[in-house]
Amino acid sequence: MRKLSFTIYLFTVALLCWAQPTLSDESDQAEEQLTELEAAYLEFRDRLFERYTEKIEQIDRIENNYVPAFVPNSDLKKTDLSLENSAGLELWWQDAANKKINLGREGLEEDVLSLFSRALRHSSQIKVFADLPLIRETSIQEADGPFDFRMFVDGRIADIDEPVGDDLRTGGPLRYLEDSRSIEYGLGKKFITGTEVELKQRIGDMDTNSIYFNPEEQARAGTFLTIRQPLLKGFGIAYQKSAIELAKLDHAISEDELRRMVESHLMEVSRAYWGLYLERSIFLQKQRLAFNTYHILNQMEARAEMDVTPGLLARARSLVKSHELAAFQAEYAMRNAQSRIMSLINDPEFLEGTGAELVTSQQPMSTPPDAVFTDILNTALLNRPEIAQGVRQIQASAIREARSRNELRPDLDFVFDTYVKGLEGDYDYSQAYSNQFDVGDPSYMAGLRFEFPLGNNSAQARNTRRRLEARQLLNQLDVSVEHVLLEVQVSHREMQKYYESMLQSYQIMKSDEEEIREILESIDYKLAQGDPYGDMLYRLMDASERLTESEETVVRSELTYNLALYNLYRAMGILVTSNNFVFNRSEGEDDLPLISVGVDDDNESTAQ
Repeated sequence: MRKLSFTIYLFTVALLCWAQPTLSDESDQAEEQLTELEAAYLEFRDRLFERYTEKIEQIDRIENNYVPAFVPNSDLKKTDLSLENSAGLELWWQDAANKKINLGREGLEEDVLSLFSRALRHSSQIKVFADLPLIRETSIQEADGPFDFRMFVDGRIADIDEPVGDDLRTGGPLRYLEDSRSIEYGLGKKFITGTEVELKQRIGDMDTNSIYFNPEEQARAGTFLTIRQPLLKGFGIAYQKSAIELAKLDHAISEDELRRMVESHLMEVSRAYWGLYLERSIFLQKQRLAFNTYHILNQMEARAEMDVTPGLLARARSLVKSHELAAFQAEYAMRNAQSRIMSLINDPEFLEGTGAELVTSQQPMSTPPDAVFTDILNTALLNRPEIAQGVRQIQASAIREARSRNELRPDLDFVFDTYVKGLEGDYDYSQAYSNQFDVGDPSYMAGLRFEFPLGNNSAQARNTRRRLEARQLLNQLDVSVEHVLLEVQVSHREMQKYYESMLQSYQIMKSDEEEIREILESIDYKLAQGDPYGDMLYRLMDASERLTESEETVVRSELTYNLALYNLYRAMGILVTSNNFVFNRSEGEDDLPLISVGVDDDNESTAQ
């Protein structure tokens, strides 16, 4: 009997300690579970994407077989830059825009990639975005909380003094007196199978004025074990793990959201960078025009007594002032563009000393990307954060629907209670504790508990709601895919349109350059024919103004094309990954986790 009691006690202790290895190996299991979750996501995604294969083939066929409605009648020779030529545009201001303009300030050379790196390290907006996955990650730990070991202690002191109306309670005294103390402590745990186990120890004492109370000054001890196991509703590891899986999916969705928001912010940074390049180029163009027209004005003033009329001279002076004002305004626009970059990046280095001049050291792209359209569509489908979020939401809805199906079952629980107790007088606690296992046999109770609501309306409604939500999310994914594919089509066409616009603008500029070259080469001949020299100079001034306007058109079209390229990368969902940026987790100074960015040096950047 004693051996049986002691064996039961050891069994209860071993049962509670069974889950201890899961605590010591918690980090390894968490990593393994995340890997399994990602593998399940990829399998789920590939199965869903089969419904879009035919649509992508149709879009690609229509795009590649399109016949333009407008065919130019012009026989003008195209520029040497073509879709097959990667030499790039020959523009005089490009080298100057990649160097310091203001000699009175320090220069800080930056390209788009370096500004991306600065923004990811310092941008306050990105820091706001980066906290979202960390906040959502806490829900994983919270969902795992019900499976923690639960330690409890309950201590009580009682001093009872009350009248009695029954002689059997005290055996004579008219008031019942009782003094008691007890402490109860133990461990409880819910296992991933749904099993709930509680092991507790109770130790206390009690004494009364009843003549039937024997022995006096009792010391009491008891060890209790309770086991509860659901057999229908709530049964199964999948059901118990569903809350954790949903929390992990929610965290993964927040990571996709982080990437989407970071890509949007980096798109703004690239927009600001090329905006600065545009303003620097326009300033150089306006400055050169102001200098050239001032030089022509000096020549006209030198011939004021010969063949330059006062009206023509006044017009020339007006043009010079107008061009100087334009250069003055262009410098302020250049400074404003630089300030916009600073506000997006928040790097303190930009504000050191008197402030450095940001030098746009990167040349703009002037060649189209080498990519097949169907590959662009498939890349967007695989990489756009919005689509990844939609797939994970459908994956989560499948888990919720399975959970609701489980909850359609009745409550059927197996319940098992066992305990041993010891008793000894004279407040002999140690002997009372030993008597639990040395005297008598364990007591136990076992049974089943069944409950089922007639109609089961609540569970039926939840299951129907989950099924409707799953259907809604699948339709929502179709909408998201449609929007993404449309955005990719438009972005790809915009890239092609702005590339052709850049070539046409370049041709216009070359024609204006040819006009100025013809004026300069024919001055001597036309003077010999009797043409006024002042008219020739004014014509040269007018042609220079048109050339500057066409140069500004070229740089604007060049800027628009480069922004279209970056927008295409964003539409494909690879603006971050194409630059080899990876998100790393670290600990901050306040003992809170941080998400920081790093560069994967093992891969080469594909975005320019």
